[in-house]
Amino acid sequence: MNVQYTINNPKVISIFETTLRLIKDHGFHGTAMSKIAQEADVAIGTIYHYFPSKDDLIVSLFQYCGNILNKSIFESVHEELTYKDTFFHIWKGFVKYYRENVEMFSFFEQFYSSPYYQVNSCEINETISGQRNILKFLTEGIDKGELKNTNVEALACIFFGTAVSAIKGVKYNKLKSNESIEDVVNIIWDGVKNK
Repeated sequence: MNVQYTINNPKVISIFETTLRLIKDHGFHGTAMSKIAQEADVAIGTIYHYFPSKDDLIVSLFQYCGNILNKSIFESVHEELTYKDTFFHIWKGFVKYYRENVEMFSFFEQFYSSPYYQVNSCEINETISGQRNILKFLTEGIDKGELKNTNVEALACIFFGTAVSAIKGVKYNKLKSNESIEDVVNIIWDGVKNK
C-alpha cells in the first residue's frame, strides 16, 4: 500500500489511529485485525482491502507515523535560525511531539524493538524522510564545522537516543519541567559541538 495515496482517506486514518491505540494498550501480538476492525468501525474486509496482512498494516503505519512526525518537526524550521538554534529546535521538537503523542511514541518504541524493523529495515530507511533529514542536518553541521568531525550515524544515535531518554524521563517523573529538557539539550550540544 502506498500511504501517500490514502493519507486523506478517513477509513485508513481511522484504521491507523485505532491500531496505534490498540498497540499501545495491547502490543503487536495482542492487537488482532478483528479488534482493529471492530474499534475502527469498519468491516474486516475493508482493512484487508488496504492492507493485505497485519504485517503490511504495521509497516504502513510506521511509514505514516514517520511522515507525520517528520512534517511536524521540519516544516517549522526557519532558515534564519543559526545552526545551534536549529539543532535545539529540532531536538526539542522531537521531545515535544512524542510527549503530546504518547500512542505514537509507544508504537515507535515497540516497532524499533520488533522483528518488523529488522525484516523491513532497508525498505523503511528508504521511505522515512525524517531519518534522512536528520542525517543531512547533522552532516551539514559537520561540514560547516559546527559539530565535531565524527561519524554521522553515531551523532544520529546520540540525537535520537537522548530524545527518547528525555521523553521517558518526563514519563516516569525523573525530569519534571521544560527547564530540565533545556538542560538535557544543552548537555547534548556541549558534547557534540565543535569547540
